[in-house]
Amino acid sequence: MIRKARTEDISRLAEIEVFGKRVAYRPIFQDDDGSFNQLQTGTIIEEYRQNPSLLTPIWVYDDGIVKGLINQKDYPDNGRTDELELYCFYVEPFFKGQGIGSALLRHLCTEAQKRHKQSIYAWVLQKNIPARHFYERNGFVADGREGLVAGTTARNMLYVKKL
Repeated sequence: MIRKARTEDISRLAEIEVFGKRVAYRPIFQDDDGSFNQLQTGTIIEEYRQNPSLLTPIWVYDDGIVKGLINQKDYPDNGRTDELELYCFYVEPFFKGQGIGSALLRHLCTEAQKRHKQSIYAWVLQKNIPARHFYERNGFVADGREGLVAGTTARNMLYVKKL
């Protein structure tokens, strides 16, 4: 079942995000300090507890165990009323390959359409080949825009899905 995140999910969301980031980004950045000293569940838990409104845009896949999360940003104040940014999307690595990510993404697309959005976009690390293939399998297209990840030499690519 896909549902909105709740305060009782906070520690699980932090676990999924930290473990997901370590698995996806550690091989790319080769940054042990960032992956293991700076990236901590406690920091994320505290951030959610101090500002529970951060949970509002998060959807979780929960079949008795919260196995994945998808988060979005909306920028209506900047005149970008017809698009959403997908910016935090992780499936617990132990449960990858079970359709959880695709289900979360379909749900986000449905919710975006209900809100009259025309597209969803996501910045994806150029070297994150599994993520790029996932987005491509789910209807996203690299639109040619790229940029450096702040403070690194890694490049991001913009993927867009028209709704």
